[in-house]
Amino acid sequence: MSVVHIREFAGTPDQYAAVAAVSTAVFPEYPMSPDALRYEEDHFDRTRYVLRRYVAEVAGRIVGHGVYHHMPHRFHPGRFWMWVEVHPAHQRQGIGTLLYDRILADLLGLGAVVINTSARETMPGSIAFLDKRGFREVMRSWESHLDVQSFDFAPFQGYTKRMDREGITITTLAEEKERDPKWLEKVYDLHTTAMADVPAPTPYTPPPMDEFVRNLIEHPNTLLDGYFVAKDGDRYIGESFLSRNKEEPDHLYQGLTGVRREYRGRGVAMALKLKTIEYARDHGYTMIKTWNATTNERMLAINVRLGFMRQPAWIEFEKSLAGT
Repeated sequence: MSVVHIREFAGTPDQYAAVAAVSTAVFPEYPMSPDALRYEEDHFDRTRYVLRRYVAEVAGRIVGHGVYHHMPHRFHPGRFWMWVEVHPAHQRQGIGTLLYDRILADLLGLGAVVINTSARETMPGSIAFLDKRGFREVMRSWESHLDVQSFDFAPFQGYTKRMDREGITITTLAEEKERDPKWLEKVYDLHTTAMADVPAPTPYTPPPMDEFVRNLIEHPNTLLDGYFVAKDGDRYIGESFLSRNKEEPDHLYQGLTGVRREYRGRGVAMALKLKTIEYARDHGYTMIKTWNATTNERMLAINVRLGFMRQPAWIEFEKSLAGT
C-alpha cells in the first residue's frame, strides 16, 4: 500500500476541485460542483458552528476526504455530522479508517456527544463500516425520481381550479421579491414553520435570518423563479422550490414542499408540486430528484400519485460518544 498522508483541507481551488472529483467518482449520479461546495463552506457561519475538513493524499494526489460539522438545522453543541469518501480506485486500503480516526479524535477533543452520518442502502461496505464502529440506524429516506418530459398534466387540472375556488394563488419568490417589501420576512416565517413538521430524528432548529438568506435565498443553486409560494390573500401559506446543479444540466432537485397546518388537506401541496413540474418541463429539464422520510406518508402519497419512481433509500445513522 502506498503511503497515505492525512492533511487539513487548505481550501484552495485545486483542492475543492479534487474533493468534488472524489465525490463524483463515488456518486456519479450526484456529481458535485466545486463552486457550490466552496460557496457553502465559505458561507458556513464559523462564529456559531464548527466545520473542519481533511484530505487523504497518495503520491501528492487527493484520493479521499472527510468532514465534520455542526448541523445548523438540527443544532446541538455536542452533535456533529460526519462524512467520509474515498475514491473507488483507493477503497479497501484503510484510507477511510484513517480519515474516520482523525475526525473521531477531533470530536472527542471537542466534547462531542453524538455523530450522525448516512449511507445508501445499496452500499453494504459503507453500512458494515459504520456498524463495526457502533453506529445505529435512526431514519430512512426514500429517493424518488420523476421523468418530467413524459408527465401528463391532464389528470391534475382540477387542482388549479380548486385553488381558484378557494382564493389561493400561486406565485414565485422572484415575483414576490419585486412586488412585496416584506417578502423575505414572510418566506422565512413560512419556511421555518413548515420545516418544523418535517420528520427528522432530532428537533428542527430555525436558522437566524442571515443564515437562511445565505444558505437558501442567495445560494447559487437556488432558482427564485422556481421557488413557488401559495398565498391566501397576502399571507404565505405554502412553498415548494427547486434547485439546480450546474454539473447536471438536465436535472433539478426538489427542495421542501410544505404547507401551514391549517391549510393542509386542501390540495395546496399538490398544486405547488405541479407548478414545479411545469417549471421543469418549460425549462427543458428531464428529471426531478427528491427525498422524503419513509414516515412522511402524506408527501410520499403525493409523489406516488404524480409518478415519482422510488429509488434505493438513504439511511441516517447515529453514534453515541458517551463513555468513549
